[in-house]
Amino acid sequence: MKKLFISSLIVATLASANTMAVQTITDSLVTDLPCNKVTMNEIYKRMSPRQFSSDFHLPTTNWEYDVKSGLYQLGVCWSLSRAQRLFFYLGRWNAPSEYSRPQTLQVLNMLRGNPTYPVMQNQEAYPRMDFGILSTLIRGVGDRDFKSEIEKYETERFHKFAKNLKLIIGNGSRSKKNNLESRNLLVQNLQNNKFSLVVVRASRVAQHVVLAKRYTRESNGDVKFWVYDSNRPGHDALLTYRQADSRFYAPGIVTGIVPIKDTNDPVGVYIVDEKERDPVEATLVRHYSSLCSSLNRR
Repeated sequence: MKKLFISSLIVATLASANTMAVQTITDSLVTDLPCNKVTMNEIYKRMSPRQFSSDFHLPTTNWEYDVKSGLYQLGVCWSLSRAQRLFFYLGRWNAPSEYSRPQTLQVLNMLRGNPTYPVMQNQEAYPRMDFGILSTLIRGVGDRDFKSEIEKYETERFHKFAKNLKLIIGNGSRSKKNNLESRNLLVQNLQNNKFSLVVVRASRVAQHVVLAKRYTRESNGDVKFWVYDSNRPGHDALLTYRQADSRFYAPGIVTGIVPIKDTNDPVGVYIVDEKERDPVEATLVRHYSSLCSSLNRR
């Protein structure tokens, strides 16, 4: 009886020690991320939906600017959607921080396309133009600021014709096979908190880029994708896949995009820049591994 008691005590002590040894990280992005399992899959699994609400949309609206000395104009929807994805994953809210010139430059480099990305600590509870990181980015450093870097990336991305050729093949909606593949990839990504940049094509010359954030399934088989739309950043917009005809519809998104015949017509959907999550994922693993190492040194 005495031996059994001692053995039970040892097992209980070891179990308690193991429980105490596993430290966790909680911030505005993740909840109870275990330090003994800092993998990207685990980080995705621990992400909080709160961080991705419309409260954390960049409070700037898509604008047009002249390209090649006024030869034509571009909107910055692609660059803003990409920046929104970066801010969702790399922004930390209610975190003590004072942004200095080097940190501001690092974020501007990120917006330009430099693959060394920072985690952005923010004092505010949500993005504000007059406070925190957005304020420093808008003021900028020298001749570089948020606006100029957003425009620079948009220009460079637009001129990658080899990557963009598929976007102008055909006109308007795509095939049922293409639509089903896009629906399945979006669902698969969003099940794992992997946000996707989506080109919504109303016609060959009327296209807009949004960021897919979450989805819901309807009883009739339709799938609704809720997206960040830089034309209306105050709330989530809706992209719908209809089961009945295997097509996508987005009247609330394409309204105001000219020229189109009818906002209720089906639209083409293209998922783009999937590999751009790679440097973000590397940054997140590195960041949380460092936080866990600092906990172990205490």
